[in-house]
Amino acid sequence: MKRAILITAIAGSMGSAQALELKTELLGKLNISGALTVYGIHSVNRTDAKKTRYDVGSALINISKPAEPFGFTFIGGAYSVPVVGLGIVKTSDSTDLFSPLPVAYIEFAPMKGFSLQAGKLPTIIGYESAFTYLNNNFQRGLVWNMQPVVNNGVRLIYSTDLFSVKLGVNDGFYTLSTTNPKPAFEASLGLTPIKDGSISFNFLIPDKSSRPNDTAFPANKRQFNMVASYSVDKLSLGVDLIYVEVPADAEAQVSTKAKASGGALHLSYDLKPFKISGRVEYTKDNSNAGGVDLVGLGDGNKAWTFTLTPSYSKGPVFVRAEVSYLNADNAFTLNSKKNQTRLGLEVGFLF
Repeated sequence: MKRAILITAIAGSMGSAQALELKTELLGKLNISGALTVYGIHSVNRTDAKKTRYDVGSALINISKPAEPFGFTFIGGAYSVPVVGLGIVKTSDSTDLFSPLPVAYIEFAPMKGFSLQAGKLPTIIGYESAFTYLNNNFQRGLVWNMQPVVNNGVRLIYSTDLFSVKLGVNDGFYTLSTTNPKPAFEASLGLTPIKDGSISFNFLIPDKSSRPNDTAFPANKRQFNMVASYSVDKLSLGVDLIYVEVPADAEAQVSTKAKASGGALHLSYDLKPFKISGRVEYTKDNSNAGGVDLVGLGDGNKAWTFTLTPSYSKGPVFVRAEVSYLNADNAFTLNSKKNQTRLGLEVGFLF
């Protein structure tokens, strides 16, 4: 098989990295990229067994082929999902949630602006990614913690320069891992009214009887989400708003209707090779009945968080520090405190 290899530069969330573009006679152009990172986080007022945890943040490879007209995307490896205020589980346990192949789908694009995707798809909900190295902060926020991560399903996409529409049917909160799974409906309307600015309105409506599983309890959470972003020169802004509603249903193991809401503001200022990023958010679990904890800090709790992440990158190598603070209305730590401070460090390289 005759092959040609081209190296091109791509911009990642931490800076510049080198992506491999591979051309083959059989498959055409392949894009290959990935990340290998490690991190450490120290918690004041801890919420898990370890006060300080060291682990792999991302050990991932991404292989994709543009849909011309057939394409695919496969992301495989190990990944961690630390969230501010919540107990930090081992990377191996995080990887088990969606398997070592968390994203795997095929795509058909018969004409410009139109495509059909099927397989394990990243969610259309939210601002932050499932993978640490793609986010400005390596801890996710509490708003992210309410949102789905991966769906098994089919998605139809139509896009123009001014707007995009996404419609799909999937398993909601990864409920294909349960017996007798229930379908969920997703939809998104995205608008780009101005240059370097966009807004999208996103919805996920699972079946009211969707059963809980290892990735979500409950798993019948209806999601109503708005994401907006704008960048000017070196400054980037992002907004992530969400409202969650859970209907009472015996099969879903929800005895009482529950609600939650939250909003996050993301900012970053890029002064290559330095970059400073921040996130401020507020979440509210509106229900204190039935034991349904939608945010992760206990049923009926409210909290605000602040995260600051300065970083430095040179070529494919990066290092970033992080400080986060969470303050809640009710105690949520193992020593019955209402606040938590964390200090973290992540190093790695992108390719």
